[in-house]
Amino acid sequence: MNDVSSPRAKLVEMLWQLKLSYDKQGDKGVRYIHFNTLLNDPAYRKELIEQAAVSSNMEIRELGVALRRININTALTQGRHDRRVASMNPDIAETIGFKQVVEPKARPLGKLLLVFTLLILGGFVGAGFFSEDLKSLYSGTKIVSGSIHGEQLWTADKTWVLDGIVYVEAGARLVIEAGTVVQGRSGSALLVTRDGSILARGTARAPIVFTSNMAAGKRSAGDWGGVVLLGNAPVNTADAQIEGLDAGDTRGMFGGVDASANCGVLEFARIEFAGFEVYANNELNGLTLGGCGSKTIIRNVQVHRALDDGIEIFGGNVDLRHILITGAADDSLDWDMGWTGRVQFMQVQQYPGVGDNAFEADNNEINHDAEPISEPTFYNITLQSMQSGEKHQRAMTLRRGTGGHFNNMVVEGFSGEAVDVKDASTVARINEGKLSFAGLLLADIGSDGHSFYAQEVGDQDDDGGFDEAAYFGAKAELGNDPQFIHRLQSESDHDYRLAASSPARNKAQAIPQGEFWDEAANYRGAFRPGVNVMWTEGWTAYPIN
Repeated sequence: MNDVSSPRAKLVEMLWQLKLSYDKQGDKGVRYIHFNTLLNDPAYRKELIEQAAVSSNMEIRELGVALRRININTALTQGRHDRRVASMNPDIAETIGFKQVVEPKARPLGKLLLVFTLLILGGFVGAGFFSEDLKSLYSGTKIVSGSIHGEQLWTADKTWVLDGIVYVEAGARLVIEAGTVVQGRSGSALLVTRDGSILARGTARAPIVFTSNMAAGKRSAGDWGGVVLLGNAPVNTADAQIEGLDAGDTRGMFGGVDASANCGVLEFARIEFAGFEVYANNELNGLTLGGCGSKTIIRNVQVHRALDDGIEIFGGNVDLRHILITGAADDSLDWDMGWTGRVQFMQVQQYPGVGDNAFEADNNEINHDAEPISEPTFYNITLQSMQSGEKHQRAMTLRRGTGGHFNNMVVEGFSGEAVDVKDASTVARINEGKLSFAGLLLADIGSDGHSFYAQEVGDQDDDGGFDEAAYFGAKAELGNDPQFIHRLQSESDHDYRLAASSPARNKAQAIPQGEFWDEAANYRGAFRPGVNVMWTEGWTAYPIN
């Protein structure tokens, strides 16, 4: 679309493109479009735009939806008597009587004055006359709603604002440049359907940021819905449907038989102030992964201040690496429906009075033995809280038949238990070899700093008499100070380094071999003891609001 000098001319260009699309593509029930009538007759224009917005032709439909969102009548009135346009399609100019002009080359000072004047006028116009959506046409903001088809590129020179749930439809791919900011309005989310894909690859210097559309200082957890990736990898629930969407919307379905299903790439990205409750016990999270397979790449991702879970994983076998979750209001990492992925290098920080579990794990809520059994594998994990007296926070709650292999972990500062195993079906996973623990360092747990497990007697026995204290007494190192360089005491503390003399440098389990694993990480916890620069440096942030 040609660059024009006024909002009126921009809209004229859009209407012209709509006419050309109809002339070229055709659409049932629409005759030849009289362009001058389209410009000057509001009733004719409204009828045509409404028809375009529901057209079966994607190009026509997208133009119709974009035009329907704009206050066309007001915008076309502005500047009606200005017959000059700096750059316009000559066919449009001839049709509507605009006079093409060529501006003389300005001297440098003249250019500066011109730019300054336009900025001032743009400020007045934007503040006083045009809707937010119209301003986005000529500002650095792009509002996105509805469905994405084909391949779409979101560039870092604009701020992309989600209005409602935006779907990357089957066969579509969304590409997001490094350094791009995506903002979510209330009630919005970005959802990649199971036959769609996303390529969002930031860098340490230019991360991709998904955040609230509210102004800095007014943001809070739950301002928008977060990022959802769905795929065709196996899950243990028939007709699985993601939480947070209407039950009848098939775009929320996930799961299949392709263990390598590729939901896309999310790398060097932050997700902030997300997660909202649609209705009771039905929420979106910061990052939701449903049925994502082994070809999905989730690396160097931070989820900050999610209203529900930081990351929730429903089945599949997606792997995670270099993950930071800070200030989740429910669980930091939650999984069920048969997730069998791998995780290396994860740091969790629970804030005081906020959140329940660092890990909450299930296999299947209804059928604890449903297959595939949840059985993720973890190495180099640090789970930290700050001894919140305001809320009972556990490091790990394992229940409903989940398995899992938890290795080389540092767990510190939780007011509740270090590990709570619930349900006899979960205990059975130990005997089956599907649930194991090795290389655990547990410190400062419970109200007195030494109560690593709850005493469960009588009605409180929820695991068939399993004795956590006896079991983990032989599996974990208890009470030895991990020697964090800076003790976490408030939400503004985010230094997770360990001293070079930390006991975490010893007693680590050998890392498995394979392309995914960093076999040199022969220590416990998310960061090598004595390291000066954390892998979180440069691309993470911790805004309060």
